[in-house]
Amino acid sequence: MRVLRIYHAGRNPAHRARDRALLAAGVDVVYVVPRIWPEAGGEGALSAEGFPIIEVDVRSPGDVNRHSYADVGAVSRLAVDHQVDLVDLFEEPFSRAAGQLLPRLPPELPVVMYSAQNLDKRWPPPYRNYERRSFQRVYGFYPCSRQAAAVLRRKGFGGLVEPLPLGYEDELYSCGEQSLAKGRLRLALVGRMVREKGVCDAVRVLADLYLGKGMDAELVLAGSGPELTAAMALAKELGVSDRVEHRPWLATPQLAQLYRETHVVLAPSRSTATWAEQFGRMIVEGQASGCVIVGYDSGAIPEVGGDPALLVRERDVDSLAQAAALVLSDPEEFQARRRSGLALAAERTWTRVARKQAKLYRMVLEAGSTPLLPGSPRARRRLAEAEFGRPAEALGQSRPFALPYLRRPSATSRVLGRTMDMVAEVRTKIGRGDVHSVRDDRLVDGEQ
Repeated sequence: MRVLRIYHAGRNPAHRARDRALLAAGVDVVYVVPRIWPEAGGEGALSAEGFPIIEVDVRSPGDVNRHSYADVGAVSRLAVDHQVDLVDLFEEPFSRAAGQLLPRLPPELPVVMYSAQNLDKRWPPPYRNYERRSFQRVYGFYPCSRQAAAVLRRKGFGGLVEPLPLGYEDELYSCGEQSLAKGRLRLALVGRMVREKGVCDAVRVLADLYLGKGMDAELVLAGSGPELTAAMALAKELGVSDRVEHRPWLATPQLAQLYRETHVVLAPSRSTATWAEQFGRMIVEGQASGCVIVGYDSGAIPEVGGDPALLVRERDVDSLAQAAALVLSDPEEFQARRRSGLALAAERTWTRVARKQAKLYRMVLEAGSTPLLPGSPRARRRLAEAEFGRPAEALGQSRPFALPYLRRPSATSRVLGRTMDMVAEVRTKIGRGDVHSVRDDRLVDGEQ
C-alpha cells in the first residue's frame, strides 16, 4: 500500500515520527512538505528518512490553516506520478490547502484527512465551503480526539472516523526515577508560552506551593511565546523568580530528559471565545516519562489525561495548587497515578498509533464512497453524541463563530482575546462567590 502524505509541518523531524512508524507498519510512504516553513525545530536541509521527501513551494508559509500551494497542479500530479493508492492530507477540512488541493486530485483516488478541531465552529465563506467540499470528497478522518470526531459527525461527515491520539517515540521517552523522598520537587509546563496555555497560572501554583505551603518546589517553563514575559514578571512580583527556570525550544532528547526529572506536568489550559485545548501532547509525553498530570478539565484534557490525571475546574487556580500539593505530599497517591499514567501511555506509542492508522487506510480502500448522514442538524448532533460524545465548549459556547485559527494573531485579535478572557474570569469568580479576588488577579497580570 503506497500513501502520499502531505503535511505542512513535516520539516520538523519530530513530526515525522508518525511516518517512520507507518513505514515500519508496512505502509510505503511518499512525503510532501513545504520548501520553507518557519517553526522551531524545523530543518533547513532535511535529514534522510526511509521514505522519499518531496519539497514544494507554498504561499503564506507558517500560516497553518491559510497557506496554499504555489503550483497545485504539480502537487496533485505527484499522486499519479508515484502511483499511490491513497492520499493522506494532514490538514483541517476547512483549510485553504484542502479547498485548493482536493478538487485537483484524481476523483477515483481515496483521500483521508486529519482534524484536531474540537469546537463546532461556524466558519465564514470561503472556509465553510472548503469544509463542506472536504466532507463530500474525503473517505475517512483520523481526528486526534473524540471531541474532534464528534464535530465531524455533527457537521455532516458520514465516512469512516477513527480517533487516533498523538503519540510519542518510545525509544526516546522512558520512565524516570522520580521520587518525593529526595531532591527538590519539580513542576513543568511545556509548549507554546501563550496566554491560553495558563502560563501565569503555573507561576501562581508554584508560589502557593513554595511560599504558602513551604514546599521545596521549582517550576520549569519549556518553550517560547509572548506570555513568557508576563509570567517571569509575575514570578518576580510574587517573590519566586529564583524558583522559575525558562528553557527555550528543546530537541526531543533534551525534552525527554526534562520529563524524566519532573514530578508534575501542569496542564492549565484556559479556553477562549474560539479555542479549547485540542489535545495536549505534553500529557502523553509526561505520562510516558513517569510524571503525574495536574491541570484543568478544559477541552480535550480529560480525554487525553484519563483517570491518571488529577484535574480541577478550569480557571480555579486555588484548586489547581491544592491538587498539585496533594500529589506532591502523598507518596502513595503520587506513585499510584504515576503507574496508571505509564500504563495509559503504553497504548499511545507511535508504533501502536501507526498500526491503527494503517488499518484505517485499508478500511478506506475497501469501503468505497462516503455515505450520507441525516440532513437535519439536530439528528446529526444526536448521532454524533451517541457515537463520540459532545464536542468541547469555549466559555460556555457550543457553536462559536470564528475565523480559522492563525498562529500569528494581529494586535487587535490579541486585545480582543484578552478582554474576553477577563470577562470569563470575572464570571467564573462571581459564580464561586470570589468577587474580591478579581481585581487583585488582574493587577498581577498587568491588565488594569
